[in-house]
Amino acid sequence: MVVVAGSATTAAFADGSGPVATSPGTPQTQTVTGVAVNGVELSMTAPAQLPLDLPGQQLPEREVDVTVKDVGGQGYTGTVTTTLSADGAGASAATLRVDHYDLPSSAWQTQTVPTGQSSFGVTDNVTVPANGTQVVKVRLSPGTAALDDVKVNVAANGATAVATMPVAGPSFQASGLTGTARAGASTVLTAKLTNPTDVNLAGIPVKLLLCSSGSAGCVAHASDVKVEVQTGGPWHTVTVSDATSTTPMAATVLPGLALPAGGTAQFSVRVTIGAGAFGAQGSSGSSGTPGSSATTGQPSGPPTSVAPPAQPMTVPLVLAPVGLTLTGQPNVSGALTVQPPPQPTPTTPSSTPSTSATSATPTPTPSTTPTSVDTPTDTPTATPTPGPLVTTEVASTPGATSSSSPTVLVAAGLLAVCLALVLWWVLMKRRERIARADGGAGDVPLGHDEAEQHGDGQH
Repeated sequence: MVVVAGSATTAAFADGSGPVATSPGTPQTQTVTGVAVNGVELSMTAPAQLPLDLPGQQLPEREVDVTVKDVGGQGYTGTVTTTLSADGAGASAATLRVDHYDLPSSAWQTQTVPTGQSSFGVTDNVTVPANGTQVVKVRLSPGTAALDDVKVNVAANGATAVATMPVAGPSFQASGLTGTARAGASTVLTAKLTNPTDVNLAGIPVKLLLCSSGSAGCVAHASDVKVEVQTGGPWHTVTVSDATSTTPMAATVLPGLALPAGGTAQFSVRVTIGAGAFGAQGSSGSSGTPGSSATTGQPSGPPTSVAPPAQPMTVPLVLAPVGLTLTGQPNVSGALTVQPPPQPTPTTPSSTPSTSATSATPTPTPSTTPTSVDTPTDTPTATPTPGPLVTTEVASTPGATSSSSPTVLVAAGLLAVCLALVLWWVLMKRRERIARADGGAGDVPLGHDEAEQHGDGQH
């Protein structure tokens, strides 16, 4: 079977590129000689192969020469019929290009092959002298048709000769066109192009087409695709062009491959679909930063929103030499399923409140230690700061919170009362000492002890 890479061919002629074929000056031939019947023997020189035309270039037709020979010594005057038959699934002789050499005019004439027929014949009237020969000729090409081979059957006066001419064309195989890859990871395609014909081929563009159905659901921009090629040495990056209204996204991996007659070319293509093909990933908006309010301690900022998870992307691929008619069943297309990049894990902002208020009430530490010296000349100059005043100031400080414990306040009050009693007792004892030092003079009131001593003296 013959398959034409239609999409790749269209892309080739859109930018004016295409291969060039050079047929050999003397093609290889085969010779077939039939059995002599009724004094006539037929022999035929036919092409060893019929190369397929290029879609943009018709190759020269190959010539078939039929020799009619009189072997009975009587000569022969009659007809020679040359019948061409196309073999292969769905083959039709209408796809052949046929020229016939007209003996009376000694000129080549193009033949119109009717459609819907598997064979086509031309008839020549010949006059062969005794023991002489006469040559009739046709030229033909298989064109770009899906043919296996072409048979030539020649008949004259009961004698026959048959030759089979195989149809030959380049064959192409590629692997790796269908598979799965992760965004940002490379996929390697390997390809092999073989030329079994006797035609030299040069300037063959090899193209990689992506997203042939458009960018909907596929890669939208060429900047998200990286394509590299290797032909035996290091990898080389090639340019990827964006799609147009008539052509898909494409990269010319080999701009002018040369493939001589009977030659083979192997190469590799590396394709990387970047994460940018999936658009922005992860959360949108800014995550809230916990605030430091002294009253609420609530986090500030808008809540974090997470984008829907990206879905795998199917990227249709076509890798093919452009402008060639390929034989066999070439594998030139496939689909690469690209998995999206890893999704970011959604995060929930911490809402731990922080306040500037202090929940603990400081314990008052009064300075109430009086300075006393038991000498007659001491003057009570120390005035201790009462503890209750400190406690009151702390309790009435505006910065204090209402969360102070009542137990602490009660304890502070009791402490203040105790300190006041101690202070009173100390002052009273000091006054008594001063009175004794002065001999009871003055109107210093007596303490409890001195009153008892005075009473005892009177008795």
